[in-house]
Amino acid sequence: MKRVLGSIRRADERYHLFENGDKVCIGVSGGKDSLLLMEALKLYQRFSRTEFQVCAVTLDLGIVEQDWSSVIAFAERVGMDFSLIKTDIGDVVFNIRREKSPCALCAKLRRGALNNAARDRGCNKVALGHNREDVIETFFMSLLYEGRVNTFAPVTYLSRSDVTVIRPLVFLPEKHALSVARQREYPVQKANCPAAGHTKREEAKELIRHLSTLVPDVEEKMIHAIANTDKYGLWDRMRLRYDHPLFSGPVTEKNIPAHMDDTETEKIIPADMDDTE
Repeated sequence: MKRVLGSIRRADERYHLFENGDKVCIGVSGGKDSLLLMEALKLYQRFSRTEFQVCAVTLDLGIVEQDWSSVIAFAERVGMDFSLIKTDIGDVVFNIRREKSPCALCAKLRRGALNNAARDRGCNKVALGHNREDVIETFFMSLLYEGRVNTFAPVTYLSRSDVTVIRPLVFLPEKHALSVARQREYPVQKANCPAAGHTKREEAKELIRHLSTLVPDVEEKMIHAIANTDKYGLWDRMRLRYDHPLFSGPVTEKNIPAHMDDTETEKIIPADMDDTE
């Protein structure tokens, strides 16, 4: 767990994930990473100099009947304010829309439901459990299947919901998450999605496994390159809220809450300044 907390501190010190007064909602899927994040953030909260609150939410997608009692008990054991929310996302994706490639729609609906749940609980941030390998896999998926040099960022501001998404585990190797999950006997839930194991992400995982047989520490080299904003600029294009410590203007509508009225907006964006200035 010490390595996990060190990785969170590294990301926090570099990207200011937590600020005084934050209320953070952790998205818990039932996988090893989100369960690890739930316990780790409760521990990190204790010794962090920043005062913030945490809660956790699990979305039941309604694909199959699932027993969440072990996850609920785990949340109680680590002292986490936890909510289980029933949704019809599985029905919409697989029965109503009958998507042949369901991942994109499912992810979009899950993001929306989680952000709404966070706002309903008075949270201004949503924490997700993506680890180092998730960052690299997404980089390859964007490069090979979309022709873009891109991956998700440690901090992303969503102006429509006025929620900032943070990823505290971006520097944590997946093998350490697996090790902690086994040692601490986390109640990891089995994947119940019909598309599980047959996605482009699985292909990206295989590619990285192959590269790791050819290049020593390839994952650490790649995350270093992705995080090296001075040379490559991937994570210096993060979309941040206008008042985030790392934000450097100009302020546009993407950096302020969509629900702000004109009077509030003009205090931040002068009326005679357009988005290109």
